[in-house]
Amino acid sequence: MDRNYLPGYNQGMARPSPALISVPWTAELASALEAAALAIARLDARISVSSVATAWSLRAAWSGYATALQLQGVEIDEADVFSWGTGVHLPGRQQRSSLDDPFSAFDPWRRALAAIGHHWQEQLPFTPELSDGFAAAPALLRAWEITRQFTQADRSILPWLWFPILLHRMGITQCPLPALACGDKALRFGTLQPGPQCLRLLRQMTKAADRSLATLTMIEDDRRRAIAVFAALHRPGQLTTLAVALLHHPVTSPDRTAETLGLTLSGAGKLLERAAKVGLVREVSGRRSWRVYAAPDVAVALGLAPALRGRPRKSVQPAAPPKEVEDILATFDREMAEFDSRFGTITVPENDGIA
Repeated sequence: MDRNYLPGYNQGMARPSPALISVPWTAELASALEAAALAIARLDARISVSSVATAWSLRAAWSGYATALQLQGVEIDEADVFSWGTGVHLPGRQQRSSLDDPFSAFDPWRRALAAIGHHWQEQLPFTPELSDGFAAAPALLRAWEITRQFTQADRSILPWLWFPILLHRMGITQCPLPALACGDKALRFGTLQPGPQCLRLLRQMTKAADRSLATLTMIEDDRRRAIAVFAALHRPGQLTTLAVALLHHPVTSPDRTAETLGLTLSGAGKLLERAAKVGLVREVSGRRSWRVYAAPDVAVALGLAPALRGRPRKSVQPAAPPKEVEDILATFDREMAEFDSRFGTITVPENDGIA
């Protein structure tokens, strides 16, 4: 990643501050470290096998980028980043000033997340000062120590965005987890206390990982629910295409849908109304013209629609395999059992040393 694409780059170092790897260990800090490691591992394992990993990655990048902007002091909400990412203006949100572009770092960051490399290879704009105990410190604290030094060498948004890249390139995570773009503004100052600071950072990571795992679960549930809806409809038509588009554009409008699916504006509006009736989207604009729709989980998470009241909806179970498949599997099991009973178990002789 080119460090020069971000405004505000500054090589000046801040006041020296205590290293985060030299913290005095307490039971509370050890518990927070364990909780953070487990939360990240759960998220990493689920993403590695999820069929909606690509859709999750994009939403997680929007969420992580919103956090990074807030750490830079930009007054912006997660909903504004989702609005920018989907190209749909949300009702009740003010239009942002065009004098600057707070999203200029997003695309380079996404490319860096997908790139293969190691954290020490040329992208860091400084040489980390690694103490003797660095290699023996827990991996998460090593990543935060590099980030601490990064924040003092570079005043731009880059250190916050680089943290999930560090976790991936240091081998802490198998997949890039952009939702973990988090941090604390106090890292840029030399007055922090390493113990409480580490505790806050670890708890923040745990919260971000748990929240992102819940997002992944909701995306998977929405996908299964859509499949169940299509199975119950006689003619789903363009609803199937709309459901696929909603994975990567969870906030949409008739004009956006018309452009994406190649429909007329009237046809896109009718399609979204039909999708709202079967629960694929929720209408969040509250008006008859210039309507805006969002995936149910996104509408609630961004505060665009109230959460559904009452008993939670029953999760959609995967559809049972057709009877023909069950018959084929039953026949195979019966034939294998007959083969074993007739010929017995075949054993492979041990290697006697003859090549």
